[in-house]
Amino acid sequence: MAKISIIVPVYNSEKYLKRCLDSLTSQTFDDVEIVVVNDGSTDSSVNIVQDYLNDKRVRLINKENGGQASARNLGLVKSKGEYVIFIDSDDYVEVNMCERLYSTAINGYDIVLSDYYIIDGKNRNYYKVWAGEEGNISLNDYLLTAVCPWNKIYAKKFLIDNNFKFPEGIIYEDYASIPTLVNYNPKVYYLPEAFVNYIHTEVSTMRSDVYKEKYENIFIATDYLYKKLCDSQYKEELEYLIGYHFLYLGSLNFYRFDKFKQLDQIADFMKTKFPKWLKNRYLHNMNLKEKVLMFLFYHKKYKIIKLVQKIKR
Repeated sequence: MAKISIIVPVYNSEKYLKRCLDSLTSQTFDDVEIVVVNDGSTDSSVNIVQDYLNDKRVRLINKENGGQASARNLGLVKSKGEYVIFIDSDDYVEVNMCERLYSTAINGYDIVLSDYYIIDGKNRNYYKVWAGEEGNISLNDYLLTAVCPWNKIYAKKFLIDNNFKFPEGIIYEDYASIPTLVNYNPKVYYLPEAFVNYIHTEVSTMRSDVYKEKYENIFIATDYLYKKLCDSQYKEELEYLIGYHFLYLGSLNFYRFDKFKQLDQIADFMKTKFPKWLKNRYLHNMNLKEKVLMFLFYHKKYKIIKLVQKIKR
């Protein structure tokens, strides 16, 4: 049994996949299995993976296309490691990632989370996911960190025992599910080091210049998250999470395509579920521009936003 299973969902990643796999097979910590789940790729991704199968640590699982969540879920079920790391196939990692995360996790932690790098073109910036110092963090604080699954190592037993799954058939599945892990009372540690190089690609879903109907999956994801945490002790953290990801980021995305019906739906949701969001104590984590935009989206003041943008131009 490997100490760590690294689960890599793959769909048409031929441009980036070799760099990803090279970074995983070059880890300073050797006791790993790399579970590549091919989610029905139609490009040369499978051929690229096959070049790595001489490495006994690399396994290839083929499945029909079902989305990234379904590939991660299958990889989790098929994995054999004591700990699990999820890595996206267009990203790459530092060679000491497994060594540092594992050496921390074995001290009794269910989740160890870390910082990461954002690479946009030629720019590489360090992204700090938590303002505090290294050490144990409360579950309240965990809910304020990045919702991505790939900057963390998880005890597999913790995930399996609590029947954790990414909701399938939608995008935004990370936002919907990663915060809900607090329901199972994990022991969480923050390691202020960056290991994953998160790539902003020109074909990224959220950077497309063409409207995609799947953007509306954010309504499903938000409803999923709300139902999982609305009766918990983390109501204010939930309010902040949904305020930031739904009212702010979700509205920004719909606004750039003039999707006013969807913008109205977001505002109406917030008025119904979180009418006092402006008093949320965590809003200090956001800058003034973000808070002003949230306020304007909440009150459906789209003409004012357009006027401000016109003046700036």
